[in-house]
Amino acid sequence: MKKLIALAVAAATMVSAAFALDLEAGGRFFLGTNLGSSTLGEVGNDVTDESVKDALKKINLDSQLDYGFGAYVNFALFGGLGVQGEANLTKGTATINGLATGQTASDYEVWTLDLPVMLWANFDLWRFTIGGGVGVNFSMDLQPGSLKELYAESLANAKDNAFRMGLAVGLDAKFYFTKHLGLVASGRYIMDFNKKEVPLNVNGVDTGAKYPTLEFTRRSLYGGLALEFKFF
Repeated sequence: MKKLIALAVAAATMVSAAFALDLEAGGRFFLGTNLGSSTLGEVGNDVTDESVKDALKKINLDSQLDYGFGAYVNFALFGGLGVQGEANLTKGTATINGLATGQTASDYEVWTLDLPVMLWANFDLWRFTIGGGVGVNFSMDLQPGSLKELYAESLANAKDNAFRMGLAVGLDAKFYFTKHLGLVASGRYIMDFNKKEVPLNVNGVDTGAKYPTLEFTRRSLYGGLALEFKFF
C-alpha cells in the first residue's frame, strides 16, 4: 500500500510539473478596416417584384472601421496551449450608394460587438512572447449610444440570441517590461458567415430542391496595442 501511495504522489508531482499554468488579462485599443463591400440583395429574397430585387442588388453598403477597444483573458495550460476569450467593441461608418435617386447616403455610425473564443498557443523567448490562435466569433450590431446603452442593448440581444456566427484568427506579439506587465501588439481577422439555402438546378431547370451552404459577409481586419497583466 505504501508503494502505491508513493507512486501516486510521484505521478501527481510529475503531472503538476509538466503542466505550466498561465493566466493573462489585458485591455486593448485598435484601428481597423473592412475588406470588401456588400449589397442589400439578400434583403429582397422574399420580394416577388423582380424590379425591386434588381434595385436592391444595385445598392452597395460600404463600411469602414474607425477605432475600437476591448478586453481579453488568456488561459494556457501545458506548454502555452490554451484558450483566449475576448470582447471587442468597434465603431465605424457606413456609406450607402446606388440609390434610385442617384444620391449617396454616408457617415452612418455603426457599432459592432465581437466576442471571439480562440484556441491559442503561446511561445516564450526571454521577455518576448509570440501567440496565435483560431476559433469562433459571435458578433452583433448595436445602435449608437452611451456605453451604458450599448451594454444594455448587448444584454437584450444576447437574450434574443441575436448573434452572427463567424471565424476569428488572432496574432499577438508581447514584450514584458516586468515579470507581470507587458505591452502587446495584436492583429485580428474576423469573418462572419450566414446559413443559406441555394436552389438546386439541373440543366437550367429548378428541381424545387435546395441544399444548405454558407455565405461569407463581413470581413474585418484590425490591429492595435494592449497592456497586459500576467498573474502567474
